[in-house]
Amino acid sequence: MLLRLPVIFAATIATIGLAHADDDQLKIQGVGISRDIDCQGKDVGIYGAENEIELTGRCGSITVHGSKHKVSFEQGQKLSVSGSDNVVNGGRTKNLVVSVAKNVVSTTLEAGDEPGQLKATGANNRISLVLVGPSRLDVGGVEQSVEWSKADGAPNPEVRSSGALNSIKRKK
Repeated sequence: MLLRLPVIFAATIATIGLAHADDDQLKIQGVGISRDIDCQGKDVGIYGAENEIELTGRCGSITVHGSKHKVSFEQGQKLSVSGSDNVVNGGRTKNLVVSVAKNVVSTTLEAGDEPGQLKATGANNRISLVLVGPSRLDVGGVEQSVEWSKADGAPNPEVRSSGALNSIKRKK
């Protein structure tokens, strides 16, 4: 009986799938879920492990938390990636937060009323950015790698750095 509990628990988590937390937020929780989702302007939270999610349309805040997720998105107001070994590829966001370890994020950072912002903490995260408009890159932690390029007319980013062995470079 005790050996069956982890299997039952994992099966229960996997069947949760897509749950509506409220009218303005979509929540994907579980393990190994594969979904295409139209954001319709709502906030989205992706939790668990090894989920493959494609977000289409305009999203509010996108939260990716857990491990080994593969997520793509077209547009989000804010993107927060935490946990480990997540891969997130996207269109545009105004605010990017990457934390914990070994996440790979590629997106376009755009300005709105405020400069586009990146805040990276943790260790061994790999971030690739295209900068559209004014931007601020705040990189801390250990062995972070941030590569950036800029769209025509965009200024160089304001860069703040702390920690150890971090690399913040313009793509060649």
